[in-house]
Amino acid sequence: MKTCLIIDEAPVIRKIAFRLLSREGLDVDTLEKPEDALAWIENHGAPDILVIGVSAGDKAVVEEIKALRERTGSATHMVAMIVEANLGLMTRLKRAGVECYLYKPFDRAALDAILQRFLKPEAVLA
Repeated sequence: MKTCLIIDEAPVIRKIAFRLLSREGLDVDTLEKPEDALAWIENHGAPDILVIGVSAGDKAVVEEIKALRERTGSATHMVAMIVEANLGLMTRLKRAGVECYLYKPFDRAALDAILQRFLKPEAVLA
Protein backbone atom coordinates (compact mmCIF):
# COMPACT_ATOMS: atom_id res chain seq x y z
CA MET A 1 0.00 0.00 0.00
CA LYS A 2 1.32 3.43 -0.93
CA THR A 3 1.86 5.93 1.85
CA CYS A 4 1.13 9.64 1.97
CA LEU A 5 2.18 12.26 4.49
CA ILE A 6 0.15 15.49 4.60
CA ILE A 7 1.70 18.53 6.28
CA ASP A 8 -0.39 21.66 6.79
CA GLU A 9 -0.97 24.06 9.67
CA ALA A 10 -4.74 24.12 9.06
CA PRO A 11 -6.59 21.22 10.72
CA VAL A 12 -9.43 21.41 8.18
CA ILE A 13 -7.02 21.00 5.24
CA ARG A 14 -5.38 18.00 6.91
CA LYS A 15 -8.77 16.45 7.66
CA ILE A 16 -10.16 16.90 4.15
CA ALA A 17 -6.99 15.69 2.44
CA PHE A 18 -6.80 12.72 4.83
CA ARG A 19 -10.35 11.63 3.98
CA LEU A 20 -9.95 12.07 0.23
CA LEU A 21 -6.61 10.28 0.04
CA SER A 22 -7.71 7.46 2.35
CA ARG A 23 -10.56 6.76 -0.08
CA GLU A 24 -7.94 6.29 -2.79
CA GLY A 25 -6.49 3.40 -0.80
CA LEU A 26 -3.47 5.24 0.56
CA ASP A 27 -2.08 4.80 4.05
CA VAL A 28 -2.28 8.47 5.14
CA ASP A 29 -0.81 10.33 8.10
CA THR A 30 -0.81 14.05 8.90
CA LEU A 31 1.46 16.57 10.59
CA GLU A 32 0.93 20.21 11.51
CA LYS A 33 4.52 21.42 11.08
CA PRO A 34 7.12 20.67 8.39
CA GLU A 35 9.88 20.53 10.99
CA ASP A 36 8.25 17.37 12.44
CA ALA A 37 8.52 15.52 9.13
CA LEU A 38 12.15 14.38 9.45
CA ALA A 39 11.38 12.68 12.78
CA TRP A 40 8.28 11.10 11.22
CA ILE A 41 10.40 9.75 8.35
CA GLU A 42 12.95 8.33 10.82
CA ASN A 43 10.14 6.42 12.55
CA HIS A 44 8.04 5.36 9.55
CA GLY A 45 10.31 5.55 6.51
CA ALA A 46 9.93 7.82 3.51
CA PRO A 47 6.35 8.22 2.27
CA ASP A 48 5.54 7.58 -1.37
CA ILE A 49 3.79 10.96 -1.59
CA LEU A 50 4.36 14.05 0.54
CA VAL A 51 1.79 16.86 0.33
CA ILE A 52 2.94 20.03 2.09
CA GLY A 53 1.15 23.33 2.65
CA VAL A 54 3.27 26.36 1.84
CA SER A 55 2.65 30.06 2.44
CA ALA A 56 4.58 32.81 0.67
CA GLY A 57 5.59 34.37 3.98
CA ASP A 58 7.23 31.22 5.36
CA LYS A 59 10.83 31.36 4.17
CA ALA A 60 11.95 28.36 6.26
CA VAL A 61 9.64 25.90 4.51
CA VAL A 62 11.76 25.92 1.33
CA GLU A 63 14.80 24.86 3.36
CA GLU A 64 12.71 22.22 5.12
CA ILE A 65 11.57 20.85 1.76
CA LYS A 66 15.20 20.70 0.61
CA ALA A 67 16.08 18.71 3.73
CA LEU A 68 13.13 16.37 3.15
CA ARG A 69 14.14 15.85 -0.47
CA GLU A 70 17.72 15.06 0.57
CA ARG A 71 16.45 12.57 3.15
CA THR A 72 13.87 10.84 0.94
CA GLY A 73 15.59 11.05 -2.44
CA SER A 74 13.59 10.77 -5.63
CA ALA A 75 11.43 7.94 -4.27
CA THR A 76 9.05 10.42 -2.60
CA HIS A 77 6.80 12.53 -4.81
CA MET A 78 6.36 16.04 -3.39
CA VAL A 79 3.30 18.22 -3.93
CA ALA A 80 3.08 21.78 -2.59
CA MET A 81 -0.31 23.20 -1.60
CA ILE A 82 -0.26 26.93 -2.32
CA VAL A 83 -2.82 29.73 -2.17
CA GLU A 84 -1.74 31.76 -5.19
CA ALA A 85 0.44 31.47 -8.27
CA ASN A 86 3.52 33.22 -6.91
CA LEU A 87 6.20 32.63 -9.54
CA GLY A 88 9.11 33.35 -7.19
CA LEU A 89 7.82 30.95 -4.55
CA MET A 90 6.98 28.30 -7.13
CA THR A 91 10.50 28.52 -8.57
CA ARG A 92 12.10 28.17 -5.13
CA LEU A 93 9.85 25.20 -4.35
CA LYS A 94 10.67 23.51 -7.65
CA ARG A 95 14.40 23.92 -6.99
CA ALA A 96 13.88 22.49 -3.50
CA GLY A 97 12.31 19.33 -4.90
CA VAL A 98 8.57 19.91 -5.33
CA GLU A 99 7.17 18.20 -8.43
CA CYS A 100 3.78 19.89 -8.74
CA TYR A 101 1.37 22.33 -7.11
CA LEU A 102 -2.14 22.08 -5.73
CA TYR A 103 -4.06 25.30 -5.15
CA LYS A 104 -5.92 25.76 -1.85
CA PRO A 105 -8.78 25.49 -1.38
CA PHE A 106 -8.99 22.29 -3.39
CA ASP A 107 -11.73 19.80 -4.14
CA ARG A 108 -11.64 16.07 -4.80
CA ALA A 109 -11.29 16.49 -8.56
CA ALA A 110 -8.28 18.81 -8.22
CA LEU A 111 -6.57 16.49 -5.73
CA ASP A 112 -7.28 13.43 -7.88
CA ALA A 113 -5.95 15.15 -11.01
CA ILE A 114 -2.66 15.96 -9.30
CA LEU A 115 -2.15 12.63 -7.57
CA GLN A 116 -3.22 10.20 -10.29
CA ARG A 117 0.20 10.47 -11.92
CA PHE A 118 1.71 9.06 -8.72
CA LEU A 119 -0.93 6.38 -8.14
CA LYS A 120 -0.60 4.54 -11.44
CA PRO A 121 -0.55 0.78 -10.95
CA GLU A 122 2.95 -0.59 -10.84
CA ALA A 123 4.06 -2.62 -13.83
CA VAL A 124 3.53 -6.34 -13.54
CA LEU A 125 6.63 -8.37 -14.17
CA ALA A 126 6.17 -11.50 -16.29
